[in-house]
Amino acid sequence: MDRGFASLARIALLLKDEKRFFVLRIKNNYQLEMLENGKFIVATKKDRVEVRVVNFCDLETKTEYRLVTNLPDSKTDLTEAVSNDEIGEIYRQRWAIELLWKFLKMHLKLDTIITKNTNGITIQIYASLIAYMLLQLLEIPKEFGQKALNKLRFLLAFMWA
Repeated sequence: MDRGFASLARIALLLKDEKRFFVLRIKNNYQLEMLENGKFIVATKKDRVEVRVVNFCDLETKTEYRLVTNLPDSKTDLTEAVSNDEIGEIYRQRWAIELLWKFLKMHLKLDTIITKNTNGITIQIYASLIAYMLLQLLEIPKEFGQKALNKLRFLLAFMWA
């Protein structure tokens, strides 16, 4: 979940389920108080929760990210330790999925799903992706081949490079 869904009340609810792990981005204006055990109290005027906080910066955009998680920083009976770098990577990968959905919705017009059936949604996504790939085939420069098969070979080579 991202900042829009990361209320402290929701985080407190997630903390109650010991079998469910989460990585959430929180707003930078939340108050943080470091505890002796390395965790933080994250607080607003109404709510307070005790969580692990991981900070990292995107050097390109010069943006600071604050992530809260219940993933362990040391090995337990049930789980392996998860480093701060791994938590940052989890968030980056999740954000890449968000960007893919943004692309699908904006450019492939997947902003309206025509069915609630899982199979139907899958077919609609595949149909949009196939249509997009066909449009990309038409835009491949002629020096890579005149025929659609040559353009497809170029596209496959580019995808797997």
